[in-house]
Amino acid sequence: MGNTKKDKNNKKNQDSKDNNLKTLGNILENTDSNQTQINENLIYEKNLHALSYRDPLLFYNLLNIKTNTKYEVFMGNDSANFNIVEIGNNTPLYQSDPLQENLTILKSYENYRYYPYLYAYGLGNGILYRMMLGNEVLKRMVVVEPELEIIYIVLNLIDFSEDIMSNRLILLHSPQCNFNMINSLFDMDKFSKVYSKVYDLLLPNSYYEKYQEEILKINKDFVAAIEHGVISVGNDTKDAIIGIKQHIENMKYSLYAPSLMEIHSKLKDRDTAIIISTGPSLYKQLDQLKEIAPYATLFCIDASFPVLYKHGIKPDIVFSLERVKESAKFYTDTPIEAQEGVIFSLTSIVHEDTIHAIKKGTKQFSFRPFGYTTLFNFYEYGYLGIGMSAANMAYELVVHSQFKRCIIIGQDLAFGEDGSSHSKGAVYGENEIKPKENKIFVEKYGGGGVVETTEVWKLFLNFYEKDIANTPYKLEVINATEGGARIRGTIEMPFKEACKLIPKVKKKQIKLKAPSKDITKKNMEKAIEICQNWIDYGELQQEKVEKTFLELVEFLKEIEELNKQNRLEEFNYNTMDKLIDSIDEIKDIFNSRVFHDYFTDALQSYIFHQELDIAQLLVRPINGEDDKRAKELEWLYHHRYWLFSLAGGIDTVIAVVRRALEYLSGEKYESLKDKEKKEKEDNNQQ
Repeated sequence: MGNTKKDKNNKKNQDSKDNNLKTLGNILENTDSNQTQINENLIYEKNLHALSYRDPLLFYNLLNIKTNTKYEVFMGNDSANFNIVEIGNNTPLYQSDPLQENLTILKSYENYRYYPYLYAYGLGNGILYRMMLGNEVLKRMVVVEPELEIIYIVLNLIDFSEDIMSNRLILLHSPQCNFNMINSLFDMDKFSKVYSKVYDLLLPNSYYEKYQEEILKINKDFVAAIEHGVISVGNDTKDAIIGIKQHIENMKYSLYAPSLMEIHSKLKDRDTAIIISTGPSLYKQLDQLKEIAPYATLFCIDASFPVLYKHGIKPDIVFSLERVKESAKFYTDTPIEAQEGVIFSLTSIVHEDTIHAIKKGTKQFSFRPFGYTTLFNFYEYGYLGIGMSAANMAYELVVHSQFKRCIIIGQDLAFGEDGSSHSKGAVYGENEIKPKENKIFVEKYGGGGVVETTEVWKLFLNFYEKDIANTPYKLEVINATEGGARIRGTIEMPFKEACKLIPKVKKKQIKLKAPSKDITKKNMEKAIEICQNWIDYGELQQEKVEKTFLELVEFLKEIEELNKQNRLEEFNYNTMDKLIDSIDEIKDIFNSRVFHDYFTDALQSYIFHQELDIAQLLVRPINGEDDKRAKELEWLYHHRYWLFSLAGGIDTVIAVVRRALEYLSGEKYESLKDKEKKEKEDNNQQ
């Protein structure tokens, strides 16, 4: 690419299109890019090949691009020294020497050299990011670029293929960039979320200042995604501990009941599902719902079940997801005959009172996608409930079952105009949730204003929008709530109009089969064995953590005493280095898959918030050896409470698993540690 005259643009556009089509055919026919010989520009071909795996949307957009329409390239005396000029107003991306400008910017970013995750707006000529990716500390560089033609130019001139393939470089074309896309960046690995507290959107090139409005929007989406991620982790370990206890204890019910795979197989080839939530708008839609009930599959969240019964509507499936015993009231407050012929889709962590409150119909269980549920490997029961509400769970089943259409009603996720939080007839009243002083607003249904919501409802809304955006097939999602919050990604339509789309073919009753006795027996034996391994592994790791914690406490006491006596020259660096190595070993265990499955769900709420603070320390620049040692000492101080919390959390989980196992098996469990202790006591007595 060089300084090309305008009268050659049309020919170049056609040539470019032909080359792109050749590239597409070449990539589709050859999985190994080293074998490709068709495209003259091997750099571009390699980059496209990587994008075809990592970002198919950007890949196809680049295949169809018309080049030299807005920008032209001017090469310097070095392949790393080229400028890009906007043709219409003759504006260059770099005002002077491009390479020198990039080197100056790189030097000004010295404070970011320990950041593993960086985010920037504006690709420029790409040379700055090529240099930044030379830093091994940098695990991921996310660059948002508004101009597709600039992406095309850069990918023709710089080989980023390995970085794109390994996700070290993620290019986002801003017209396709939204909250859900940005939110997914922080789900790619847990470490990106840990470093979210040091997030900054870099703006290395002044050319992009004219996109100020878009920059503000994208930055807002980044901040919203970070807030969503932090809130999703939570700040209370109690819920996770209760979930572990109830998941294990409930296996005496769940492993005997129909699985998720069973209900999934019976829902195939159905046309329309209606998800019925309990927002203030539900009441006005009940008459229309009763009319259409014989033809649509009704997915009802547990709080809506009593409301539907009072209006003579029987749902096909009722969803319960919560750990709390209060959910039982939705069933005890309805007559037993209301349960006949209904499937109750329960997660394995529901309270036992909820299970006992359902006396008729069919109880069907599924596992939520937590580490401690996946470690049991009962895949036929997993996994629903990645979101945080029964409505999110219902939508997941709609998608897994590949319904053609999903209609949502009663999903206000906001207070009604009269301040109500729930529908008339709700078990816990219309005003169960009260508005708070610090008001939160979201866009209203239909647009043109905002409605008041809560932090939790906003979280549910984000999960809903994320699930809709990630739906892997063309599902028609209609929000017929006619009130409350706007759910992006849905078609807003009056419920009466949506019902006209449903074929008037009477639905069949859903009948499920439970697993055989032999399968259930084997599964129960497997569950008990996994719980035993959980306890033994946990006690071993707890011992390592406690040992390192005590050594650290002793070392820090010595340091503080030396400081008091002005004898810091006696500081023992060898002991310090050994402690750092020991903590790094524990960090490796902490980050391992097996530890994650056993403990992370229970520990993450408070460990995660400590990790955020530790990340702020880790990215701090170092100036000289003394600064390095001071930073290491501060790192050790941070890990004093981290180790204490970790050991205490492991101990709590082990105790809960032991009690739940003994409840499940009916026998007292003697762990490896118990046996070792007993052997020592016997030897001492001899």
